[in-house]
Parts: sequence; structure tokens; C-alpha cells
Amino acid sequence: MITMEQVMSAVKTFETSDLFKLLKTTSAEVEKRSKTAAKASTGKATAAKKTGSMPKGAIPPQLKKPRAWVEFTLKDALENGWESFTIVQKKKDKETNTVTEEQIEMPGSVLHDGAHIYKDSVTEEKPAGKQLIHKDAMSLSKQRKESSHSSYSLFESSYVDTPSDDDKSDAGSSTASASKKIVVKKTAAEKEAEAAVKKAERVVNAAAKKAEKAAEAAAKKAEKEAEKAATKAAKDAEKAATKAAKETSKPVVKAPVAAVKKADPAPAPAPAPAPAPAEPVVEKPVTVRKKPAPKEVKVEDVPSDGMVHPWTYKAKKYLRNADGETWTVGADGGVGKWVGLYNAKADLIKGAPEPVFEDDE
Repeated sequence: MITMEQVMSAVKTFETSDLFKLLKTTSAEVEKRSKTAAKASTGKATAAKKTGSMPKGAIPPQLKKPRAWVEFTLKDALENGWESFTIVQKKKDKETNTVTEEQIEMPGSVLHDGAHIYKDSVTEEKPAGKQLIHKDAMSLSKQRKESSHSSYSLFESSYVDTPSDDDKSDAGSSTASASKKIVVKKTAAEKEAEAAVKKAERVVNAAAKKAEKAAEAAAKKAEKEAEKAATKAAKDAEKAATKAAKETSKPVVKAPVAAVKKADPAPAPAPAPAPAPAEPVVEKPVTVRKKPAPKEVKVEDVPSDGMVHPWTYKAKKYLRNADGETWTVGADGGVGKWVGLYNAKADLIKGAPEPVFEDDE
């Protein structure tokens, strides 16, 4: 059985999270017992109030000697050193109804700089080593009492007890537990290694969560940028379509037929009339002779007659009119492909829509 003194001493060493768990468990147990007591007293006479209760903060008489023994053990160990001992820790798994008992073997003490410390406990973080604490002394005192250590005889001879009418025996009955028990033995070094591994796992998990958040933020940023780029592309496509529609809707430019007519060859002389046959006369193909190309003119000499004239620009042959509209020379010497509009001031042929002319009726 764990004494109240051991419980009170252990509470002081708990982490904040463990204290909250203990508080929650204690509150639930108190509530449960209160309901049970209320049901038991239903329909019965109210029991007389208990008098002479222990004042708040006072140590129960049955716990005075065990607590004094732990304090004596701690003082003796720090002054004279201690032997190897075992710390027992129990953990219960409610789901599997299994109790795991860890038996941690703690090393004995060595003398270091005038103080007794755990063997091999000097590290860079703890250059003075690690000493025995009250929590450890609870396990050491239990082991020394069970093994009839010489220090217990000294304690017995020096301890003075003041009994009272309210003293109760420290002995108690233990109820059998249906839980399965698993005993795991470890050394103090292994326990510290486990703690270091758990700490490293917490650091790794924290880093992983941070990296995951960073990845999510990067993904959201990339998604926003993709949406922005898609919106811009859609707007650009809409502008291009509008511009193309405007280009196709431009009015057709009308000009004299002579302006776009190719340099037609001179008409060939009519063939001699054939003798009148008995059958209908079928016309034979007329051989057309090409008219020599007109004489090439200079830029300033292109006449404004609505016709195109041969023109050389940068050692290349073109056909153009007085308005600067320029074509290549076709294979037959006539107007070929559209080139653009010649700008005399800039001496450049700039791209421009090809003019459209109506044919002669």
C-alpha cells in the first residue's frame, strides 16, 4: 500500500500536466463517493456528524513515523552516501486492463567535490552531478526498511512517537486486482535515454508541424498566383479578340481599277478569218503576247496616275504607286504579293493592311 506521506511527497515532484490529471481524477472519485453515500443514506436517519476531525494541513498520526523515516533516509544518504536501489513506477492501461510496473535500477553514490552524487551523473549540463532527492529517498527508505538496513535501527532508536487516541494502524487490507501485471526492469541510464528520446520526438514533431504549415502556406500562395496568371491570360485573350474583330470590321477602300491592275500585255492582233466551214465555227485559243514592263522610275518621279510603276528599293525590285503602296513583282511582271506602305521621310516600308479595290464592271 502507498502511504499518504508517499503520495504527498510524490505530488511535489509531478509535472503541471500530471497535477491536472491527478486533480481531475481526485474530483471524479470524490463526486462518485459522495453520490454513493447519498444513495446509502436515503430513507435512513442522518448519522451524527464526525467530531474531532484532523485540522487542515495536519499530518495524520499514522503517517508521522513513515514520513520521519523518509526524511531520516534522505539526510543519512546525502551525508554518508547510498547503495543501489530500485524505484517502482506503475502505469495502468484502462483499455487493456493491464498494469505495467517499471522497476528502475538506480546506481549507488560516489563522492564528488565533497558531495555524494549518483555514479556517472556528471555531464556537461550537470557538472556537479545529480544528488538524491526526496522522491528517490521514498524508494530507498522502503528498500532499507525491508532489508533491515543498519540505518533503520538508528532511526528506531532516535524516533520519539507521541501517540494519541486517534492514532490508527498503518496496516491495511489490500484488495485483489483483476488487472494483468507486467514488470519491466530498467536502469536509470535507460530511463534517462527514454526521456531524451521522447524529448527528441517532441522536437521532431514540432518541426514537422512547422514544415507542414509552411508547405500549406506555399501551396496557397502558388494557387493564388496561378489564379492571378489565369485571370490575366483571359483578359489578354479578350483584348486580342476585340482587336482582331476591329481589324476585320475596317471599311473596304475603293480605288480606280487601274491602280491594281497588273501590267497587262498589249492585245494580240486578231487572227486571220478562217474559211467558213459547214459546221459551227469553234474559236481557237488566242496567243497573248506580254507587254514589256514600263520603265523604272525614281521615288520622286512616280506619277500620281493611279497606276503602279517599277521601283527599286535597297537593290530589290518592287511595284508601287504615288501613295507609297508597294507590292512585289510577280512572275509575269505584274503585281505580286503585298509588301506595305513606303514612308519617304523615314525611308522605310511599314506594314499596313493591304488595300482592297473593286474590279471594273
